[in-house]
Amino acid sequence: MKYLLALQNIKCITFVSQVNLKKELDASYSEVLQRLIKAQLKKVEVYKIRYTVNKLQVVGYITLPKDGTQLPCLIHLRGGSRDFGMITAKGIIANLLPYAAAGYVVITTQYPGVEGGDGIDTFGGIDDLASIKKLQGILKELAVADEKNIGVKGHSRGGLMTYMLLREVRWIRAAMASAAPTDQVDRKGDREGWQEHQKKMWGGTKVEAIKRSPIRWVDEIPKKVPLLIMQGSADWRVLPRHSFAMVDELRKRNHPHRFMFFEGADHGITEYRQEYHRQTLDWFNRWLKNKEPLPNMKPHGR
Repeated sequence: MKYLLALQNIKCITFVSQVNLKKELDASYSEVLQRLIKAQLKKVEVYKIRYTVNKLQVVGYITLPKDGTQLPCLIHLRGGSRDFGMITAKGIIANLLPYAAAGYVVITTQYPGVEGGDGIDTFGGIDDLASIKKLQGILKELAVADEKNIGVKGHSRGGLMTYMLLREVRWIRAAMASAAPTDQVDRKGDREGWQEHQKKMWGGTKVEAIKRSPIRWVDEIPKKVPLLIMQGSADWRVLPRHSFAMVDELRKRNHPHRFMFFEGADHGITEYRQEYHRQTLDWFNRWLKNKEPLPNMKPHGR
């Protein structure tokens, strides 16, 4: 419990408890995967936190390497909405643990109103974004974390939140968004019931739709932040056109980015999950650990 006291001393955190993930290893994991996870768990500590965002109490999780100082940080942004897609122990094992074991401080939020938190998730509303921004404040108060070296990664709705965060802050150094919806205005071809679902979440007005449509404000995404975009070709939940459109707009602007299109992959890119995590980790290692210079995106060469 190396970090318990340090977390308890952070003013905005009102509750901390260590999470035991070993008990979550069951027959659903292969023997090889169980050995890998157990080895990763030896390197990290995982905590559930409740923290104050304005007048709300929001639930989150933080996974910290046991060794090292001034470590690079990652904000993980979950997909889904409200309780659907909420962070579970298996989600921590899949999406936080590998990166923490690789030397990153990894922090995440459930968004308002989830797992006993106050408020209500509105799929990108003011409180949702505030719950993400507050994570930087928590990282600032941890000696183990380098708060000037933060990346953000998100899948599906989490990818949308990644774009929305990049629009508002200037302290992110690298980002990854996968299978992310990028246009809430033009919903042609989107899955049945999506429009009704979004109306329930945030009302469905055009003003609110544009706020949740990064394709409509690409110029407001800082060009100093390199973007990794990933998409499955067989995704029916978020059609590939959303990623295609974003990549095309980034290309036109010479925005540093890489696009990976996984053949035959579903929404979760489950058929290539190891590759997904390997490419994501390599991406952040380039910019946060190795601190590579940004590439020359303008046409050049012989």
